[in-house]
Amino acid sequence: MKYFSAFKFITVITVISTFTACADYLSDNNTKTSNAKIGLPGGVNVVNSEISNSKSRSLVNDVPNIHNTSVEGSPNPLFCRYTTAPGIVTHKNNNKVNAIAKTRGIAITTNSFYDSYSLYSYFYPSIMTWASTTSTAGSAYDETYFDEEIKRAKAWATDEFWPGKNEYCAFFAYAPYHAKGLSKFNTNNWPSFHYSVPTEVTEQSDLLVTKNEIPSSPSAYGNIDISGSFNKPDSITFDHACTAIRLAIGDQMAPGIIKKIRICNVYGTGDYNYETESWSNVDSLKTFTLTQDFEIKPGEHNKVLNNDDNIFIMIPQKLPLKATIEVTINDGTERIVKAYIRGDEWKKGYTVTYYLSTAKVESSYVLSMAPASGNIPLSGGTKAVTIYSYKQTYYGSQIAVPWTASYTYDDSNDIGTTNYNTATDVVMSFVGSGNGSTTGESVNFQVAPQVARSKSWRSSHTQTLRNAADGSCNLAAGKQTANCYVVQAPGTYTFPLVYGNALNADGSSNDNSYKTATFVDHKSIQINSPYIYATNGGTNVPYDACIVWQDSPHLVTPSSVQLTSDKHSIQFTVERKNICAGNCVIAVRDKNANIMWSWHIWVTDHSMTNTYEIHNNQSVGGDVISNFMEVPLGWCDDEVRIYDSRTFHITVKQSETGSQTATANILQLSADSTYTYGVNAPYYQWGRKDPFLPSNGMGNIDKPYYDNQYDPKSTITSTSIKDVILHPNQFNLSTGNASLELWNKGNSSTAVNNDMVYKTIYSTSPSGYVEPRVAAFTGFTSTGQYTTNNSQFNVSGSFNKGWSFYSQPNKNGTIVFFPALGYYETNSNVVAHVGTYGDYWLSGATSSTNGRYLNLFSGDVDPTRANIRTFGLSIRPVYIF
Repeated sequence: MKYFSAFKFITVITVISTFTACADYLSDNNTKTSNAKIGLPGGVNVVNSEISNSKSRSLVNDVPNIHNTSVEGSPNPLFCRYTTAPGIVTHKNNNKVNAIAKTRGIAITTNSFYDSYSLYSYFYPSIMTWASTTSTAGSAYDETYFDEEIKRAKAWATDEFWPGKNEYCAFFAYAPYHAKGLSKFNTNNWPSFHYSVPTEVTEQSDLLVTKNEIPSSPSAYGNIDISGSFNKPDSITFDHACTAIRLAIGDQMAPGIIKKIRICNVYGTGDYNYETESWSNVDSLKTFTLTQDFEIKPGEHNKVLNNDDNIFIMIPQKLPLKATIEVTINDGTERIVKAYIRGDEWKKGYTVTYYLSTAKVESSYVLSMAPASGNIPLSGGTKAVTIYSYKQTYYGSQIAVPWTASYTYDDSNDIGTTNYNTATDVVMSFVGSGNGSTTGESVNFQVAPQVARSKSWRSSHTQTLRNAADGSCNLAAGKQTANCYVVQAPGTYTFPLVYGNALNADGSSNDNSYKTATFVDHKSIQINSPYIYATNGGTNVPYDACIVWQDSPHLVTPSSVQLTSDKHSIQFTVERKNICAGNCVIAVRDKNANIMWSWHIWVTDHSMTNTYEIHNNQSVGGDVISNFMEVPLGWCDDEVRIYDSRTFHITVKQSETGSQTATANILQLSADSTYTYGVNAPYYQWGRKDPFLPSNGMGNIDKPYYDNQYDPKSTITSTSIKDVILHPNQFNLSTGNASLELWNKGNSSTAVNNDMVYKTIYSTSPSGYVEPRVAAFTGFTSTGQYTTNNSQFNVSGSFNKGWSFYSQPNKNGTIVFFPALGYYETNSNVVAHVGTYGDYWLSGATSSTNGRYLNLFSGDVDPTRANIRTFGLSIRPVYIF
C-alpha cells in the first residue's frame, strides 16, 4: 500500500499553522480523492519563546548572565560586558504591519515572516506511532512528500489530501525556504539537516524550525501522530533555531567610527535534530563579518548598534578557546580591538548583547536607546527609537524599570538649554515616559519641517536688529495709539487694547478718529470709547490674545503672546535669536474665540523719522508737501535665508535610585539649502486696517507664513465692517463698506484734491503717519494726471522694477524710489505682476466701490487711478507729526 504526504508551513519562535479539511470521509479505502485537501488558510503567528503559553518551554532555569572581560588592542583599558536574555529581539516598528522579510540578518516576527517555507510530510499506518516507525530505519514510509515550498503568495495552500483514518501524519518544516547554507533533510529516521552559517551577516537567516508535539487525543493539536482523519484546523508550534548576537556602546565610549565587526573562531556548522530539538556535531571554526559604519558621538552611551537587519544569527554553542569579537574602530587612525569571549554560552532562542565600554561596568541596571538609522530630512519626519530598560537582581531575575525622557535641541541660532518632556511646535510627537521592557519599547520622535531663517552675517538689517539694545517698553507710551506698532530691537513689549488711534499721546480720547456711525466694532455697534473693553457698555470682555500669522519663523514668540493680568493690554516678546525684518498680525479675542480687534507688528531697522518731502503738482489743489516714509509700510529688504541643521539631544533616565541614564543625538540635516527673498511689503484692501501676506519679492509667489492660527489665504464676501474686523486674515471679495471716510474721517468728496486727511481708527499707519492725500503723487507726471508719454514722467533713469521719481516737479529735488511690488488679485486669489506694476493706495475714493491709488508701470504713470477696493495694494504712509 502506498502512502502520500502533504503540505508546508512556516517557522519562527512560535508559529501557529492551520490545516483545514473541506469534506467528511466518503469511504475507508484511503485514496486521496476520498478525503479533503490539507491547507493553511489562516495567517502566521510568531511568538518569542520567553512568552509563557501552553506551547512555550519552561524558562524557570533560563537565567541570563552578565560578566565583564578585558579588551586588547588599545593603549588604554577597554571592557566588554556580556548579557544574554531569552527571545530573539528586534527593532520594533509598529508601522510595518504585515511586512514581509526581504533581507537576511533580521529577526523574524509574526508581521515580518518569510515569503515561503519548506515542508516535509510523512504518512504511516495508524497501528504504529512515529516513535515506533523511527525505531526501525527505513520501515516507516513507503511514499512521502519532501521539501515542498509553501508560499505566502498562494495563501499557504498545498495540493495534498488527508490520507484517511488508517494512517497517521507527521509534519516537519523550516523557514526560510532553502535558506542559504542549509542542506535538505536527512530522513533515515527522525529528520535532521546540516547547516553552515554564511560568513556575511546580511546573508544569515533567522532560522525557524517546528517543535515536536504529539496530540493528547485524536482530536487534539500536534504535528506528530496526527490522525489522517483529523479533517479540521491543526495548530503546530515553531521555534527559533539559532542565537542572535548584537554589539552595543556601553556605559562610556570614546568617540570614533566603528568600521567593521567580526566574530572570530566560533563554530559555524552543525546538524539540527528534530527529535531532540537541539544541535549536534557543532564544528568548523569560522569568522563572521559585518562591515558597516557606526558613529560613536561624544556623550552617547548604552546604545545598541546592530539592531535592525544586521544582527548576527549564529548556531547555539559553548564558545571555543580562541573565540573573539574584533572591532575595527577609527578615531583618526584605524585600530582593531579584540575581546576574548571563550566560554560564553549562546543558547538556542536567546539574544546575546556585547557592550563595549571605556570603563568597567559594575551596575546590574540595563538601559539603552536604539534610534533607527539615518538622519531626519529638512522636510521633517519620524524616527523610531527603541528603549530597553530593566534591571537584573542579585539572584538573576530581570525586572522592567520605568523611565522618563526629555530632550533639548539647538541650531546655529541658539544652543538649546530648555528641557522638554512633551511635544512642541518643533517636536510634533514625543513620548516622555515608559514602563520599561527587556525586549524594547518603541516610541516615535517626529520632527517638524525646518524653515529658512535670517542670518546676521547674510543681512546687515538683521545684524542691526540683533545688535540693538533691549527695547522692552509700552509701544504706545508718549504717542498716539495705532493699528501698526513698529519694533526695532529685541525685547518684551506691550500696547493697550485701544481701537486704532482712538487715544492721544496725553491719554485723552481722540474723538477726531471715530464717533460717527461709520466706526463700529466687531458686533456692528458704534464705538463710543477708545478702549475695546469699555465700549458697548463693557460687554466686550477680552479673553486671550494670539498670532493670526507672521512672515518670519517665531519673529514674535508664539507662546509669549498674552493679555496682561488686568486684561487691558497685550504683551509679546521678540527674541534676539529670531529678530529680523518681518510682519506679524496679533489679535485679541473674546471667550468664544471671536477676534475683537487686531494689530500689525512691523519689525524693521528703517528709521521712522527719515522722510522724503514730495511735492504734488501745483495745478492740482496748490502746492502741498507730503513727508513720505522712507519705505513702504511693512517693508522687508531682500536677503538670502538659510535652513539650519538642528540637533536633538534625547536623555532617558531610569526612575529608580542608582539606576542609569542613556543619551542619543538625532540630527535634522539642512543640506545647505537657502531661500531667496526679494524686496517685499504687505498688501492692503482699501479702507481696511489689516495687512495681508506679501509676495516673496522674487515673482508672483506668496511669502511663506508661520505660527498662524488662521489661514491668511482664505476669503469672505461681505459689505459689513464687523465681518472684516472678525476676520483680519481673510481677503474680502466684496467691495466692502460703501463709506468714503474709512481712511479720512468726515470725507465725502470723490474728487482729486489736497484736502487734509483726518486719520481714523481704521488707518493702517503707525503712530505719526497717515494714508496719503488724494493729490499727493500728482507731481510724478508733468501734467499731474495719467500719461503714457515717458517724457511726461517725472523720473530719473529707466524703469527697473519700479520708478525713481523726483520729489519736486520738473525733475527737481531728491530722488525717491517706488518699487513695483505688484498687487494681490482677489478675483483669482493670487499675487500678480511683481516687479512690473507698482500700486499704492491713497486715502480717497471715487465712489462707494472704488478707491484711488498711484499706479506705475514701465509704460504709464497714473497718480490718481481708480479701481475696486478688493485689490490688495501697497501703502506708503505720510508723516503728519
